[in-house]
Amino acid sequence: MTIVEVSGSVPRFSQREIATFARRVLATMRKLRRLDFDVSDVSIAFVDDDAMLSLNQKFRKKKKTTDVLTFPADDSYADPSRAGRPLGDIVISVEQARRQAADEGHSLAIEVRYLILHGILHALGYDHETDRGEMNTLELKVRGAVGLA
Repeated sequence: MTIVEVSGSVPRFSQREIATFARRVLATMRKLRRLDFDVSDVSIAFVDDDAMLSLNQKFRKKKKTTDVLTFPADDSYADPSRAGRPLGDIVISVEQARRQAADEGHSLAIEVRYLILHGILHALGYDHETDRGEMNTLELKVRGAVGLA
């Protein structure tokens, strides 16, 4: 079983529900044959815009907040006592997610689900900024499979 570590909080979306959703996305990726290894753990952190701005400046040299940042794990962090390997860290700005949810007319919990899925895909190596739409196509497919269509 994949361990999902959650720090921070999202109103009306419990840490247990967040972990369950992340596991469901990973299971769906296995079913779709887009994940060929066992994930031992993934970390999901919820922060405010100030923290996200700081991270975005430090790691992407962008002086603005963003909704989600992903830091894929390096295999050297694998714990030999656990089966599988770590996926990495996903950081989500709750404030940015709240604005996006309002713009799209859905709940914050739905938006956070979108961002968790998006972060997992980035951790698996997908990059919508450099591919030819593959990540977006896969993201829509997984959304449908996990009930977010």
